[in-house]
Amino acid sequence: MNGVLHVQRCHAIWVLTILGLGLTGCGTTNTALDASSLYTSGQSQSALEALSEAKSNPKNQQWATLQEVTVALDASQFDRAASAVSWVEARDEVIDERAVVSGAEIEDELGSALIDERLREWTPSLGERVMYEYAALMIDLLRGDADQARVSSIRIARSQTSLEERRSMPSTKAFRSKREGAEEMAGQIDREASYQRAIEVYAGAAEDARCAAASLLAGWTRFQLGDAAARSLLEEAAVLAPEHDAASRLLKMTPETRSQTVLVFQEDGLCPTLRPFRFNIHTWQTGVARVALPIPVLRKSQRTGAVAIGSGELLQTVSDVDALYLAEELHRAPARLLRTATRLLSQEVATRSVMREVDDQGPLARGMSRLSASLLRTVLVDADVRSWDTRPSVIRAGLVRKSPEGTIELQLPEGSRTLKLPPGPNFVRIRTRSGIP
Repeated sequence: MNGVLHVQRCHAIWVLTILGLGLTGCGTTNTALDASSLYTSGQSQSALEALSEAKSNPKNQQWATLQEVTVALDASQFDRAASAVSWVEARDEVIDERAVVSGAEIEDELGSALIDERLREWTPSLGERVMYEYAALMIDLLRGDADQARVSSIRIARSQTSLEERRSMPSTKAFRSKREGAEEMAGQIDREASYQRAIEVYAGAAEDARCAAASLLAGWTRFQLGDAAARSLLEEAAVLAPEHDAASRLLKMTPETRSQTVLVFQEDGLCPTLRPFRFNIHTWQTGVARVALPIPVLRKSQRTGAVAIGSGELLQTVSDVDALYLAEELHRAPARLLRTATRLLSQEVATRSVMREVDDQGPLARGMSRLSASLLRTVLVDADVRSWDTRPSVIRAGLVRKSPEGTIELQLPEGSRTLKLPPGPNFVRIRTRSGIP
């Protein structure tokens, strides 16, 4: 009996060690999740402090640093925001993004499959790359750095091209896992009625994940720099947002008219965030197993509505960031689902192995074994809800001509405001959110 108890203790310690690892991973992401909550409530400085701590975990560095980009930008800490963007750009250059984005490499060894999804390194998608280059260009313009603005606009063009190339490619083959039965398990999860209802939110995903606002801002910038590439960028913006006329109007303007025209951007609200969706499925050997997957939650109530310019003309939507966010998460979903299925199967194998070793032993050993199996199949499981959720919900834009005195009139949520602008072409960024104390 002592020998049996010794073996069982080894199994229990093994399982509880993994549990400790999972709980450690959960703790490491909480700091950045707290930062998102602080930012949502308007506490930008506290959010930045939390993000500084979150970046100490290598698995969270890109995620926390992208959050830092938008939080620092909104706090008018432009140098810090620029430094954060530069770090993300440098990190992306050393990652094989094609494998990360496509999910082509699905780890299915027992150890890696048991690791909590939240312990994986979070990396930006191609769509998010466009968005952080858009933020970089915004920061460059606000800092008055023309040389770096040219670089950022070039990066936007390249990232948009990469997205278009991915979209125009024929459908790739289905993801595969070396774990036998993983595709069948993934199908079982996907057919779960409650999960199907939860993913109805993806109906709002953009078919084209390119960001029209990024092309519009890049094209406007290149015009001011006297660059012929401005035309192709503005033409792209016009195609991506056919109901918005700013790009086509800029293309028709003379240089003199453009010098008296102000490009106004309004970033409004907060994009979706991820929440864990948990449900149980039945497995053939060990009974009920817990599944947890991240599901986007819209936050349209954070929008304040369109700002009016000039004589009352409302800024029009140029990019629905909610739809772009959903497209990014929808692209991640198949690989995430297969990893989840692989992990469940690996846990099933481990559970059966533990149970077989103590099947003929005493009730205490069997009880401990079942406890370990329960921990393995339920307590360890939770969803990875990391996402770049400090972005706006919608980006609106418009063109307004300056008065002879060099002023423009804006109808902001708190009332009318007159801005006195310097000579030459001007750019104005407005950030609005509701519910901020």
